[in-house]
Amino acid sequence: MRPLADRKRPDVVIGPPRVRPTWAEVDPAALAANVRVVADHVGGARRILAVVKADAYGHGAAYAARAFVDAGVFGLAVSLVEEGIELRAAGIAAPVVVLGGVPAGAEDAVVATGLRPVVWTADHVERLAAAVARHGAGRVRVHVKLDTGMARLGVRPEDLSALLDRLRAARDAVVVEGLMTHFARASEPGGEAETRRQLTALLAAVPRVVEALGAPEPPLLHAANSAALARFPWTHLDLVRPGIALYGASPSRSTRLSGLRPALSFHSRVLDVRALPAGARVGYGGCGVLRRPSRLGVVPVGYADGFPRAAGGAACVLVRGRRCPLVGEVSMDIAMVDLTDVPEAGPGDLVTLLGRQGDAQVDVFEFADRSGLLPYEVTCGISKRVPRREAGGA
Repeated sequence: MRPLADRKRPDVVIGPPRVRPTWAEVDPAALAANVRVVADHVGGARRILAVVKADAYGHGAAYAARAFVDAGVFGLAVSLVEEGIELRAAGIAAPVVVLGGVPAGAEDAVVATGLRPVVWTADHVERLAAAVARHGAGRVRVHVKLDTGMARLGVRPEDLSALLDRLRAARDAVVVEGLMTHFARASEPGGEAETRRQLTALLAAVPRVVEALGAPEPPLLHAANSAALARFPWTHLDLVRPGIALYGASPSRSTRLSGLRPALSFHSRVLDVRALPAGARVGYGGCGVLRRPSRLGVVPVGYADGFPRAAGGAACVLVRGRRCPLVGEVSMDIAMVDLTDVPEAGPGDLVTLLGRQGDAQVDVFEFADRSGLLPYEVTCGISKRVPRREAGGA
C-alpha cells in the first residue's frame, strides 16, 4: 500500500510514524546459535530443513531464513506457496520446500520460482508437469508425503502405488527429491510407540518408491519435528525439520534441547501511572478489584498485539527487573500492571512481556501457561502491528 500524501502539500508524504512504544526484538545471534545446537545433536547443519512458515513463527520470515541459510542449513520449509514466493522476492535462493502442497492455480508460480512442493495426489503431479511444459523449465523437485497416522495431508500407504505410477509417467518433468511423513504424538509423554509405528510405515515405503521410480538411490527421508529430533535419535534420517527449536523453544519443557536460546522478546513502556484506592475496579467488567491502595501502570499493548486477554489477572511482566502482576482483563490496546511494589517505576519505564530483565525472566512456557496458549501460539500470535527490531538495534 502506498503512503498517503497531504492534499494541501502533495510533496509531503504521510507515513505511519514509529512512535508507539511497543515492539518485539529478534536476536540473530540466538537464531544462529540454535542452528548450531540442533546441528550438534543431529550431525550437522546440512541435515536441517529449517521451518520458517507463519512468518518464521513470528520472528520475520526473510530475516530468520537468512540467518538459517548463513548458518549452513540444507534448506527452508514453508506452509504456503505465498510464503515461498515471499522468500524468493527477498532474494533467498536456498531450497524452499512447500509443506502445504500445490493448491489449484499455484503450479505456475511454484515452477517459475523454483519451489519444491510436497505432493500426495495425482492431480498435484499432473498440474506441475503441465506447468513445466508451459514454462519450458527443467524438472520440478517434489517431496512425497505419506500419511502414516496424522490423518491430515499425505497419501495413504494403500494409495501410494497409484501415485507412484503417475510420478513415473511424469518423470521428465517431476523428480522425487524427498519422502516424508509427520509425527502426530512425538511431543507426548506416551508417544514413543506411535512414533515408532509411523516411522516403520515410512521406511516400509522406501523400497516401493525406489523400485517404482527406478531411482539410483532413495530420496531424502525426513520426519522429525522439534520434539522428535530432541527425544528420538532414531527418527533423524537424512533431514530433520525443526521449527520451534530453532527459535529457542519447544512444544514443552520436557522436549527442549539443552543450550537453546530464545530469539524473540516482547516489550512495551509505561504510558501513564494511576493512583487508585483499595476496592477500585479495573478494566472491562470490573474484574480487577484492588485489595490495597495501588499504583497501576498503563501499558499500551493488548490482545490486538498478541498479548492475550486471558493473561489479565494471571500473568506477570517485568519492570525494573521485578515481576509485576497484571490487573483486570487485557483489552484490545491496553494492559494494566500493578507497580505498587516498585515505587520508583514511572512513565517511560521498560515493560518486558516476554524475555529477560536482569536476573528476572518471563519465558515462553510461563507466558503460554499463564495465557492458556501453546508455546507455538505465543510468538506466532504477536501481530503485524508490533514492529520487529533487531536486538541491540534502534
